[in-house]
Amino acid sequence: MLKKINKNSNRVKHHIRIRHDLAGTTARPRLCVYRSLNHIYAQIIDDQKGVTLVSCNTTQSAKQT
Repeated sequence: MLKKINKNSNRVKHHIRIRHDLAGTTARPRLCVYRSLNHIYAQIIDDQKGVTLVSCNTTQSAKQT
């Protein structure tokens, strides 16, 4: 019998492999993008300080105060 492929565990393994080599700095922060079926989420992250500088997604309205 064939094993069912677990897409989420494959995604997590890929994320760990990529993050092993990448790190955002103050001079050059890391861009993190997540695409779901309906929306896109993006963050700009400084890994040295451990903070998210900016985040946005397609569920937000165009005008924000």
